[in-house]
Amino acid sequence: MSSETSTKQTFVAWLPDYTDADALPRRLAVRTAHLEGMKQLLESGQIKYGGPTYAPEPLPNGEKKLNGSVVVFEAESAEAVRGIIERDAYWAGNVWDKEKVDIRGIIVNPALAGSK
Repeated sequence: MSSETSTKQTFVAWLPDYTDADALPRRLAVRTAHLEGMKQLLESGQIKYGGPTYAPEPLPNGEKKLNGSVVVFEAESAEAVRGIIERDAYWAGNVWDKEKVDIRGIIVNPALAGSK
C-alpha cells in the first residue's frame, strides 16, 4: 500500500471580464472584497501573483480599459484552481465571464523564473 503525496502544480488562469456596459461598475463594486481574497490566497501560497489585464487602446480619457485578470496559482489540480476562482468576489459579482475562463497548467522554466 503506497501513500500518495500531494504535489502542487503551477497553473495560469485567464479570466476575461464580461463586456456589457455595466461590467466595469460591477468590477469596481466588488474590487475591495476581491483584493482582500487575493491577499489571503497570496499569503497562503495558493497564488503566486496576478493582476488586471487591459486592452492595448486606452479609453478616451487616457485610462487603461480593463478587460479581465490573469492569476498564477499553485494547486493540486485545475479543478482546485476552478474552485478557488468560483469562490472569488469577481465570480460572485459577475465580473469574470464564466463561459470564457481558461485555466492551463504551466511548466515553469527555472532559468526564467525570477526571484523577488
